[in-house]
Amino acid sequence: MFFETRSQLTSTDFQFIAQTIGQTPQEQSAILHLTEDPYTLTELLRHRRLMERSMTPPPVFLSISPQLFFFIVIYQALDRKKIADDDVVDYIAGICVEFRSNQALWHLEQTKGGRMFYLVDVINLMSDLDKHQRYILRRHIGNVTLFLTSFFPDCIFQRNRKKGAPSIDYYEKIGRSQYESAADESQTYDAIAAPVLTTLAEQFVAIRSAINIFNDTHLHLNSRRHTLDILERQAATLDEESFRQSIC
Repeated sequence: MFFETRSQLTSTDFQFIAQTIGQTPQEQSAILHLTEDPYTLTELLRHRRLMERSMTPPPVFLSISPQLFFFIVIYQALDRKKIADDDVVDYIAGICVEFRSNQALWHLEQTKGGRMFYLVDVINLMSDLDKHQRYILRRHIGNVTLFLTSFFPDCIFQRNRKKGAPSIDYYEKIGRSQYESAADESQTYDAIAAPVLTTLAEQFVAIRSAINIFNDTHLHLNSRRHTLDILERQAATLDEESFRQSIC
């Protein structure tokens, strides 16, 4: 059981869960007790009412931990596409928690003689690293590509269209290959993560698409939602079923 993000939930988070799901003080007390069991806690975290309340103004999500907020969001995004796996959700939520800081996301982007390092530059560094370092770097590259394509597809799409920068498909291919390699190596360094990394490699596009749809519908990270630019990106980067879902 990959339980890293869920293990970091706070007492305030548990109170939020109990007060949101429970209808009476007795029910809330019982739910609070149930949060002590990791499997029952996970079942509670699937409750749609948690997302509805966390997104209600004033911004209730500011009173809960980022670990809880992102687990709720990612679960609901993937569940809408019927691909929600609790451990995968836990892993992706952890990526979101880590990358909510620009410094954590871009710490590999350094200058050398005025030139920026790109993903291909980082991949080319693999030969200079030992096996464990390569494993850590592969996971990081997979995490970066999944995060960027999931939450900032419009930026990638527009840069590709206007400046010839790498496309979403390029990021997907790199992310999938790095997760696949990391999954094989994970048996040595972090066996619990191996099944999660395998799923991320196999379902990278489906997961990315599900989060794209959820963002377009609920988070509105791009303030120009429903403009022709957004519709063009959706049509170009989503399968037919996902595209129809995105515009409903």
